[in-house]
Amino acid sequence: MRSLARWLALLGATSACLAAAFPGSAAASTHAQQLLEKYQPVTVMDTNESFVPTTVEAFVADADLETQAAPNTWTVVSSSPSATALPTTPTAACIAQALVPCYRLNQHDCTPATGVASVSCYRNEWLSPSPRSVVYGRLTSAGRTTILQYWYFSYNDFYSYDYPPDDFIWQAHEGDWEAVTILIRHGAAHPRWIGYSQHCTGERRSWRHTPRWHGSTHPVVDVGIGSHANFFSTGDHPIAVQCIPPQAVAFLQAQGLALPVDHSHAGQAYGPAGAAGVTPTSVARITATRPEWMRFAGTWGEYQFFHGPNPINTVVSGFSPPSPPAAGLWQHPVQTILSWPRTG
Repeated sequence: MRSLARWLALLGATSACLAAAFPGSAAASTHAQQLLEKYQPVTVMDTNESFVPTTVEAFVADADLETQAAPNTWTVVSSSPSATALPTTPTAACIAQALVPCYRLNQHDCTPATGVASVSCYRNEWLSPSPRSVVYGRLTSAGRTTILQYWYFSYNDFYSYDYPPDDFIWQAHEGDWEAVTILIRHGAAHPRWIGYSQHCTGERRSWRHTPRWHGSTHPVVDVGIGSHANFFSTGDHPIAVQCIPPQAVAFLQAQGLALPVDHSHAGQAYGPAGAAGVTPTSVARITATRPEWMRFAGTWGEYQFFHGPNPINTVVSGFSPPSPPAAGLWQHPVQTILSWPRTG
């Protein structure tokens, strides 16, 4: 019996390897989908969260496609872009002037610069028409490790220093990508590591110490309000200092205020269809080139803004995020996960 169990485990691992190596075959594609669904996380949103993981198509439909014609000078390329026809290479003007990003998707009717009032604007846009709940799943391999990644797209990101959110100190941008990564050693009966992304970094745990939904194979992810950072438990979680704008750190220290934390209080759960107490979220397969929007040569939103009391006020602090393949977590998943702090 022990030999049979080991053979079955090896067969499963071999199938996972084949699925990663030959993603185009029907059998491999079916197995990949099954493996992604087997370990699909359950994401538990904060009780006051305004956005949940959704499809990118609705975001694209609500945006203008713009390009940088000169530094910080944006012109509209299309007021009705399609997710299947987004540009995949920079323009000659962008190359000549070293303009990065070359493109962006800028929401028609909302801007993150207006602070907490922007949340209701983005939420209304997101809800019309009724959105679908989706997580984008990727299966690949590196050496003897099978890698499962679950990329979550949110319509808007609004992090507030205070809870519930207000206009005291905040950081906001359109479009948001966060991810959960699972590493499975070939031949193993269960995963070895799982990593949760958080702002510019993340944390990891062994599978043994990862909370799972009612003892299933589905890890539980407690999601921080607004930022959508991922955690292994509810409560308040300090944000890594390297992810906080330096002007915010200086201001808080000068005022004798604590550094910011993420807030996560258990609300509605989203995840696999059929799991008890969970709103179904479907898994849509992605690769570096499929669907077509994965190759988008731009950012999912306009500028990122940071706001604090005088003398800071509201300032530009970067850009909205690019597509997942531009992230180090996508390009080097094993190295990235193993570089994150271990918390269990």
